[in-house]
Amino acid sequence: MRAFCFLCALADGRRVVMASESSESEDDGLRRRALAVDGEPDYSTGPPMDGFEYLRRVAFEARQTPDIMRAENMDLTALEEETATSGGVTADEETEFAPPAWAKPDRAWVRRTVGDFSDLRVRLSRILARFPTSVRRGSYPSNADKRDWERFCVDVREPPLGALVAMDAVTCAYLLRHISRGLFRYDYDSDGVDVDDVIRRLRWFHALVARVDLPLDADTEASIRSAMKGVARGRLSTSSEDDELLPHLNLAIAIGGGYFKQWRGE
Repeated sequence: MRAFCFLCALADGRRVVMASESSESEDDGLRRRALAVDGEPDYSTGPPMDGFEYLRRVAFEARQTPDIMRAENMDLTALEEETATSGGVTADEETEFAPPAWAKPDRAWVRRTVGDFSDLRVRLSRILARFPTSVRRGSYPSNADKRDWERFCVDVREPPLGALVAMDAVTCAYLLRHISRGLFRYDYDSDGVDVDDVIRRLRWFHALVARVDLPLDADTEASIRSAMKGVARGRLSTSSEDDELLPHLNLAIAIGGGYFKQWRGE
C-alpha cells in the first residue's frame, strides 16, 4: 500500500480505495483537498522557489504513484537480526516456549491474578496521589541517579512500598526496562542458578509493573515482552511442579501476558 504522506493528502486530496474497487462514492471525507494549487510543476528551476511550487511537485508526484504497491523478494535479514538483538518475540517463539502441562497455571487462577493485579494498581495509584513528589523522598535514591537505583534493586530483595512511592514515573520505567533486560538475559539453564537472585528480580518486576504509568512507551512495552521470553525460558528449565521458582515465573507471565498482553498469559 502506498505510504500515506500528509502533504500528499493536502495537495492531492485523492481517496485511496481500501475496501472495494467497486465503490463509486466520491466523498473524500477528511482527505478533502486543502491548499489547492493549479498548473504543472516546473522542474527546470531547480529546487522549488516557493511553497506553491513545492505543493505542485508533491501533487504531481502523488498522481504518478499507484494506489497499491507490492513489495516482492524483501530481504528480512536485517529485521530478523534486530528482533533477535532487542529480545522481540514472535508467535512461533511463544509456541516454542510453551510449558509442559504440569507447569501451566490454571486459567481461572490467571483471571483472578490479573484482576487482583489490576486492583493493586488502582490502590497504588491512590497512594501516589496522596503524596506529592516533594514529600516522597525519604531515604531512597534521588530520581536523577539511575545507577544508585539499580544498586538499590540489587541490594534490596523485597521491594518496599516506600521506594515505589519515592520514585517518579521516569525512574520507574527505566528500572522496569533494566530489570526486564536482566530477566531476558539470565542463564536459567546453568547448573548454578541462584534461586534467590531470580526471585529478587521477579519481585522487583512485579513491583515495577504495578507502579509504571500507562500507557507504556514503546521501549518499555518491548522490554516487558522480552522479559516474558526470558521468564518462559526459565519456566522450561524447571524440573517439576514443586520447583520453588515455578509460582514466581507463572505470576510474572500471568501479569505480563494477561494484563499487559505481551505473552499468552499462561
